[in-house]
Amino acid sequence: MTQRIIVTGGGSGLGRSICQELARRDVEVIAVGRRREPLDKTCALDPKRISRVPADLATPEGRADVIAAVGDGPLAGIVHNAGMLEPIGPLAGVLLDDWRQAQAVNVEAPLFLTQGLLSNLQGGRVLHMSSGAAHQGYPGWGSYCAGKAALFMVYQVLRQELADRDIAVGSLRPGVVDTPMQALIREQPPERFPMVQRFMDLHATGQLEDPADVARFTAWLLLDVDGEQFSADEWSFTEPAHRERWGG
Repeated sequence: MTQRIIVTGGGSGLGRSICQELARRDVEVIAVGRRREPLDKTCALDPKRISRVPADLATPEGRADVIAAVGDGPLAGIVHNAGMLEPIGPLAGVLLDDWRQAQAVNVEAPLFLTQGLLSNLQGGRVLHMSSGAAHQGYPGWGSYCAGKAALFMVYQVLRQELADRDIAVGSLRPGVVDTPMQALIREQPPERFPMVQRFMDLHATGQLEDPADVARFTAWLLLDVDGEQFSADEWSFTEPAHRERWGG
């Protein structure tokens, strides 16, 4: 039976690359995102294996649309790749509505989409796309750091709670990947994001990770690594020991 995997944020950047790589490995991919046009471009990469569900996962209605599209059949996995960097700027000035929207995207959407698909996921995998921002505070990124830290804790709890249901839950730090989010970061003025020069330098010196490489690593985690290793610790694409185990 062909495996099915959901990839959120599948319309661009790393999400699109993950969809393409999974399809290359003969997985039936369901790409999820808010905007139809980018999703259509993802589907065009492999129309036979990639389908799309336009949905705002920050809302119950959007998550319900994805759950309805999946139906009763089994899922081999979900990749919670969608994320929101904004609002950028000091926490002292963050607006309540902006904060709530970011946490709805970065924390609530992954948790409650997984919750709604538990009956489909037995024997499958849930992968959270994490970040160094989950483990260290960056001035100007308070909302994003808080969301990623919460998502990391959700991973740590779910991997224990779902083990007896034969659902493996993992977390991956992909590194600084050449995506539209990085372009947004480089546009920020220093007063909103004091570390902006570091990211400009990484881009200028060609040190951003290639989304295609990270996508191949992600597919390896989902399809080739055993469940216990998948869940045991957070994976990092830039960790030499992890790259050596991958052998890619």
